[in-house]
Amino acid sequence: MLTWIRNKSTGLFMTIVMILLIAAFALWGVGDYISQSGNDSLATVNGVTISNTEYVNQFASYRQNMISQFGEGFDPSYFDSPILRRNYLESMINSELVRQVAIDNGFTVTAEEIRQTLEEAPAFKDENGQFDKTLYAAFLSQTNQSAIMLQMKIAQEQAGQALNGIFDQSSFVTPFEAKQMALLNKQTRDIEYLTISPDKFIEGVEVTDAEIDSYYNDNSAQYMTEEMVSVMYIELKAEDVAGSIEIAEADALEYYESNRSAYGLPEQRKTAHILVNEGDDAEQLLQEIQDKLAAGEDFAELSKTYSQDLGSASSGGDLGWVSPDDMVEEFNDTLFAMDVNTVSEPVKTQFGYHIIQLNEIKESNAPIYEAVKADIIQALQAKEAETLFLDKVSALAEESLDAQSGLEQVAESNGYELKTTEFFPRTGGLDLAANQGFIQAAYSENVKENLLNSDIINISDTHVVFLHLNEVKTADLKPLSDVKESIVTALSNLKANEVAKTLADSVVESVNSADQDLATAAVTNELELLTADAVARTGSSLPFNLAKSVFELSRPTDGADAVHLLEGNGADLVVLKLLAVNVADLEAIEDISVESVQLSRNIKSNEQQLLIKALRQAADVTINEDLLNQANNL
Repeated sequence: MLTWIRNKSTGLFMTIVMILLIAAFALWGVGDYISQSGNDSLATVNGVTISNTEYVNQFASYRQNMISQFGEGFDPSYFDSPILRRNYLESMINSELVRQVAIDNGFTVTAEEIRQTLEEAPAFKDENGQFDKTLYAAFLSQTNQSAIMLQMKIAQEQAGQALNGIFDQSSFVTPFEAKQMALLNKQTRDIEYLTISPDKFIEGVEVTDAEIDSYYNDNSAQYMTEEMVSVMYIELKAEDVAGSIEIAEADALEYYESNRSAYGLPEQRKTAHILVNEGDDAEQLLQEIQDKLAAGEDFAELSKTYSQDLGSASSGGDLGWVSPDDMVEEFNDTLFAMDVNTVSEPVKTQFGYHIIQLNEIKESNAPIYEAVKADIIQALQAKEAETLFLDKVSALAEESLDAQSGLEQVAESNGYELKTTEFFPRTGGLDLAANQGFIQAAYSENVKENLLNSDIINISDTHVVFLHLNEVKTADLKPLSDVKESIVTALSNLKANEVAKTLADSVVESVNSADQDLATAAVTNELELLTADAVARTGSSLPFNLAKSVFELSRPTDGADAVHLLEGNGADLVVLKLLAVNVADLEAIEDISVESVQLSRNIKSNEQQLLIKALRQAADVTINEDLLNQANNL
């Protein structure tokens, strides 16, 4: 399959199962589709537009899903990365390319298949296992997407599964290939080696003042202070707004009564009844029942005989435990005014006449009002604060825009504290200065160069900031006295590395020219000769880079270099000799399942990457960089 893809890499070339739902269709009448204007083209892919609206909404949905998945501890500033946002657009472009291949090859996913997927999704089922439009609509709202966006995602997932199926079929591995892979995986090697550490030579090197001066001048860029800024800012938090809201006692009490069940179980009453339907003989039947009750006959037996409630008559009229508002108003009012072990007079409701028996009372376990009063007030304040907070943010944004020369007057007229940060670099500082949006605003051209107030900076959904430049500390060269010690260390390390490298080269040359073997070289240079037998590809006790390098060496042959110099193992240099390559017994290898899966995954991954790469090379893709930058600043 790889060869076939390579041969077709100049055009649309691979038949794959991949489709997006093209025509927008309303699913059960839920959700308005997002309208897209014709002038917000963020990218075009072979003439097909990816709109800025699509990008912004899909990225917002991705952001919300990530935050929901990882919880409050997830840093929202992660999504401010221009690289992340660019990569997200690239993934949308790649999806569009594969969609186009699917269309060109005549593959479709029907609306009915999408509908079936949604109906079978556990997230959208009610307690009876049926599709619930309310749950579906709530999910769309919570994830900031329309019905068509969700349907397109489902289509993409189904297509991706089909695509994986095709790659699975083409990336099969034969038993012979798996055994060859197993032979490589189970191969071991025997080595001997010397480790030459530059640290051994640090004390023997000398650094002169002239060398220090020269290094300081040649590397002055390394010794510059960072440019730093300090800003003034006003911040507004929803919790502060909530704290200023007064809640009337009557409103709090009303909330408690309306939501008592949220704080615990309400009072419940174990109840039975006898129902007599309205009719000409209703009054006579009721009197007959009441007379028999007065004579001491059993209520349950009378219910079985007389009650016209088919659901409870056979069980003696038992209605179980009844909570307030479980029954119609007339029934409830009578029941919850009765004493235990009493029977009511006939009560007329829309269903007929009820004779009610109260058998037992289970008291409410809900806390008293005073115990939850503070929580109720806080909840009501938070509810009112949502609207008030947005109003205040809007007003503050307008005032900040009008007063571009500073925030002093804005703070004073609104009673806000004007705060000032410590100096912080572009990499950030403490508290608010660690927030990526705050940093970007502080170093933006409008704030730093044009001395204007910033736009709204969203620290979180309930916390916003406006800032203005306070002071700038420009980058400057640090005095030599401040960095001399670090320069001496750097020069000492350089010289020690040179000594170690010279020694390592000398050992390699002498051994490879047959002047001496590695053991003799070790003794001559006061180094320790180390050996390692049966070094495996994984799980070796050797340092990772050294073990990796061992398996990059060719099998030792006559005329080849006996030893090799390995660098990149930290600061140390290693002079290594490969003694033997130990091949596993092919006949003894029985379980090749791990190798089969590993090799199949490698083939599959390579083919998928090659497909996307070939599609991009053959495609006509343009990106509106200015619009992308604007979208990324939202």
